[in-house]
Amino acid sequence: MAAVGTIICDGGLRGTATHIKSSSTDANQSIIITAAHILFDVKSGKRYASCSYLPKNKRLSAISFKTISEHNFDPSNSNKIAQSESDIVFVALNRALQQPALLLSESRASGNEKLSLLGYNSSKNHLTESADCKQYGSIQFASEKLLLHDCDARSGASGGPLLLRSDNDQPAKLIAVHGGTLLINGMDEAESNSASSDGAVADPERWINQARKVDRAVLERLRRFVAYLAKGSQGQR
Repeated sequence: MAAVGTIICDGGLRGTATHIKSSSTDANQSIIITAAHILFDVKSGKRYASCSYLPKNKRLSAISFKTISEHNFDPSNSNKIAQSESDIVFVALNRALQQPALLLSESRASGNEKLSLLGYNSSKNHLTESADCKQYGSIQFASEKLLLHDCDARSGASGGPLLLRSDNDQPAKLIAVHGGTLLINGMDEAESNSASSDGAVADPERWINQARKVDRAVLERLRRFVAYLAKGSQGQR
């Protein structure tokens, strides 16, 4: 939990993010990972003008964004599965974080492992963990890039890390980034509200929470982003 924080854009809390590390990250540059959609206004589809990261959700510790990585997220895309598959982004911050970092690891969850989601809980107004979650398969929402899960999540949990827990003393691995809930078109508002409530029983053919997996493409994007940042810092010297 110490590696997680929240994102504030244009004065409002928009979601969750994680300070990360991998074999390609530079110790001199702090990078967070989150869901791309939280950087866009839901109604207008436009990017927020100003965003900052709050380590551990501490309001007086805000660090502004320096650079956002390339991404293919389209807020107007009506294909929600395709939209969810592109809902992941890296952000370089304007100064280094004095905060632990989670290991970014390619998702290899088979479906039997223990999963947990860390994220902002709007009901409790702080970061919480939804533990002992399950992974699901679905015909309706089939995607090789998404991990379907039943972790409890409010809107502020978007961008939060989905972790693969180990039975030994190995640290948890960040294997996916939570994006939201996939709903079949026929669900009415009452059903939708019930589905999103804490402890609701998942129905993977009608509604299910989804997270964008960390795969080779995501790790390669991070590698390119780190190289881009390093090139930029050299040019400023």
